Amino acid sequence: MKRYLSYIYLGLFLTLLLPGLRAQNMGITVSGGLASQSMDDMKYLQEYILGTYPVEGKITSSFPPFATASINLMKQGFAYLHFGGGYTYSTTGGKSSYADPTGSIITEMDLSSHRLGAFLTYTIWERERIDIALNGRVDLNLTTVEISSGVNVLGLINRIYNQYRSLGPSVSGGLECMYKFENLAVGILGGYLVDIPGDLSKTDGDDLLTDPNDSERVLTANWTGWHVGIKTRFWLNY
Repeated sequence: MKRYLSYIYLGLFLTLLLPGLRAQNMGITVSGGLASQSMDDMKYLQEYILGTYPVEGKITSSFPPFATASINLMKQGFAYLHFGGGYTYSTTGGKSSYADPTGSIITEMDLSSHRLGAFLTYTIWERERIDIALNGRVDLNLTTVEISSGVNVLGLINRIYNQYRSLGPSVSGGLECMYKFENLAVGILGGYLVDIPGDLSKTDGDDLLTDPNDSERVLTANWTGWHVGIKTRFWLNY
């Protein structure tokens, strides 16, 4: 149940805002694109796990820029100010492997970020069809980390699976450029996110994910990085 905590937060948040949908100047924004992540601890853990292979494996994927998407409710405040809140999802992962005619070893690390928060957008330049704006956002970030390893030797398969979670704040800021139609606008955006990750603990208990070489240090999943994407803005009562 805890892995769905962010969806519960989102439902409560939207429920609180639903009465305001009848007010003037309410809208919805949807965006999607790519985001980079630092993930220093996760890359370190991936290297450590690879080093435990009894044979020489290789890293085939190490937390590359991957998908991010966001949906928000917004309201126009002053002439150049929009504010609101909603949900953002990001994902990334890593993979290591080894294979020969007698068998294979595969380790996969799948990470998801569920962020619920509030934002402000301030228009700094506007014409009849185009506007450019600064945006800032504060979120509560629920991260899930799934680590699975499988060993296949002559058809005999052994699998290990663990799931961890953490909770912490994040802040982001950036710039967007929108082209406006009637009640619709589309455009591009970019920015930078600073994550303050919490300690990773097992979802089925309180065990922490510690550094294999230093049991006093707890590992984290850090989503700090750049993001770019496409955004759509739709006014509900234009």
